[in-house]
Amino acid sequence: MRATSLVSRRFGRTTLHSVSHLSDSFHQKESSRGMANVAAGNALSMLAEEHPTMDAIRYDWKNVKWTFEHVDYFSEALATGIIEAGIAPGDVVLSWLPQHFSEQLIIQFACSKAGLVLYSLDPAQAVTDPEGAKESLARALEVTEANVLFTQEAGEDVNYFRLCTDIIPEIRIFNFGDGMPFITPRFPHLRFPIHTGFDCQDKHGMVHLKQMIVPSGELTTLLDGFVPNGSTPLMGELVKGKDGLPAKGKILTNDEVVKTNAWPTFNAILKKDYLDIPGVGVVF
Repeated sequence: MRATSLVSRRFGRTTLHSVSHLSDSFHQKESSRGMANVAAGNALSMLAEEHPTMDAIRYDWKNVKWTFEHVDYFSEALATGIIEAGIAPGDVVLSWLPQHFSEQLIIQFACSKAGLVLYSLDPAQAVTDPEGAKESLARALEVTEANVLFTQEAGEDVNYFRLCTDIIPEIRIFNFGDGMPFITPRFPHLRFPIHTGFDCQDKHGMVHLKQMIVPSGELTTLLDGFVPNGSTPLMGELVKGKDGLPAKGKILTNDEVVKTNAWPTFNAILKKDYLDIPGVGVVF
């Protein structure tokens, strides 16, 4: 399979299921070319095609302004990189990024395009309670059975990379360059811990976000017949359990994410409402 050979070249053999053998429950056919029955990520592609140069969003940090074409380009490329790496529709992504980061928006649309379920954990706890934040991250990884983790390298005087290595010690000794699949016994579902920082030195046990950006235009081919639509699961909720740690809540479909405005920036893009996003963050 082409998908398998691509995975082997970039990250070695993968133990995840092949994209060509997706569960029949995920093989859905698009019944309408209108936006009413398509996934939000595909609706974004339609907007980008109709309004490629229209400004969609501006990030105060570094004064980065993106058009609809920019947002679609990055989210499509990230979705392609994730699927090419062996992750498949229905798999789970956990984001430990602030909501105002541009990377968070791109991850949201990428998950919609690829049929992935995205959970988000607030990293702000680590600023005042790093030990509690590590407990929360560990529990979130356990209950969601996340296959992919996105985190900052550092921010707000917090070394998030170090916090990750404290609960996933395999990151310290693993090297993705060796071409072997990532394995951690504590979190057996986790295959790709990914950071958004700029410093890659001594961080060979995590994938840099830019390594997952693959603008090949092959997402449709890699999805092998799977077409996400409005009923495809997209957002998983994390709620506070009785012990104060994250627990799984409801899973919302693409349509439900839009109707409930669960991701305000995401929804604003789809409504063509130009946004100016404040705050310090990483902009790739």
